[in-house]
Amino acid sequence: MGVKVNRRFLLLLALIALSSLYLLRNLQEARQLKFADVAPVTLLDITEPTSIEEPKWISPRTEKLQQLLKCRNRQLSLQKVKHGDYWVVQNLVVGRLSRDMGCAESITYTTNGDFTFFDNLETLAERWFAPISFAIHTPGYDLNSTLDAIQYVRNCLPGSQMISDFVSFHIYFSHNHMPDYVPYDEEEALNWPYQCVEANGTLLEPPYRQNSSTMYKVQAKMTYPINVGRNIARLAANTHFIFACDIELYPSLGFVDQFLDMVSLNNSVLALRPDQARRVYPLAVFEVNENESVPNDKSELLTLLGKGRAQIFHAKICKNCHKVPEYKSWINRAFNPTDPLQLFSKTLRQGVYKYWEPFYVSDNTEPIFDERVTWEGQSNKRIQGLAMCLLGYEYHVLHPAFLVHSPGIKTSKLNPVRQKYAKEMNRIIKKTIEPEYRVLYGENKNCTT
Repeated sequence: MGVKVNRRFLLLLALIALSSLYLLRNLQEARQLKFADVAPVTLLDITEPTSIEEPKWISPRTEKLQQLLKCRNRQLSLQKVKHGDYWVVQNLVVGRLSRDMGCAESITYTTNGDFTFFDNLETLAERWFAPISFAIHTPGYDLNSTLDAIQYVRNCLPGSQMISDFVSFHIYFSHNHMPDYVPYDEEEALNWPYQCVEANGTLLEPPYRQNSSTMYKVQAKMTYPINVGRNIARLAANTHFIFACDIELYPSLGFVDQFLDMVSLNNSVLALRPDQARRVYPLAVFEVNENESVPNDKSELLTLLGKGRAQIFHAKICKNCHKVPEYKSWINRAFNPTDPLQLFSKTLRQGVYKYWEPFYVSDNTEPIFDERVTWEGQSNKRIQGLAMCLLGYEYHVLHPAFLVHSPGIKTSKLNPVRQKYAKEMNRIIKKTIEPEYRVLYGENKNCTT
């Protein structure tokens, strides 16, 4: 009797197990039918979700200006191009914030020099606080010193963060004076060896303060192609507005935001219609004594002017070259630190201002700088001034913003070498270049170089 009970019990358990297995199979089939059109979830989907880049925040001012200016955003990228007799490595090293700067988001300060001008970068970057496009002449072994200087200013100074954020470096050299080595890309340039301090912790002397007589350019008796550098820096900018300027000229504080605020709040300051004369926006330029601090705003500038410690730029060399229209009224206009930037005066580069060489904000569509002239030959901005005069450009001076040259008053000491170059260059300008411009841009007897 006990054996029969056990067999019946085992048979019952087998039936229950078989029924459970059958039920489980039906549930699995039902699940497969329910999710037949759904992609299976893999382990990768769970452990490595696809990252979505956050869109860049755009300020209401930038959005408004981009619609107004109808400009397009462009990322800065490395390019190797031929520019006349020169090879250019554009954007060899790019400012971290400048790389993706929106076209209406800021203003690019475009400038040029060689590695001996790097001592201006820290002050300039801190005061401009916006993209800087810097074209550097690097013939022969001067490129090695330039790479030393780039690494030093990006890594060894109190203001290195600002330089790394905003300054984009471009190098150029004649095909007749090729360096032995050129970095292949930005990564290779930034791997160039550098050292900030001695073993005892003392800060090393900056490489851009070496004796200039040892430079390749000097040893090869080369002239400095200043306008080539100016044009390269302009071409590399990715913002609608630029400020083509000499690297030794520092702006009053807050200028970029002041200008963009002015344009955003009052569109009439721009020439947006085809029937309007083209416009640029100059700043007054000053120089201060060697041991003075650069003034931050107009009140500090007026204090220095009142004490005879500041003056118009090149006052002892060519006062009319940098005296803005209605200068006395500009000086006497009341100033409050909260005052917005405004258009102060309007003029043409004619009459008493026919030799004016202003530095101005523009939309980067004005004529390029003539590359036949050199720094040594002088008159390197006046040819562009002739073209702009012939085209009818208006100059709308700004207030209260201004520029100040790196401390130190320039004197009228005559350089016999530059005098020789200038004499020959003036002959070429009058005999060849000026007649060409009058054919290209039209005739106007009130316009001159």
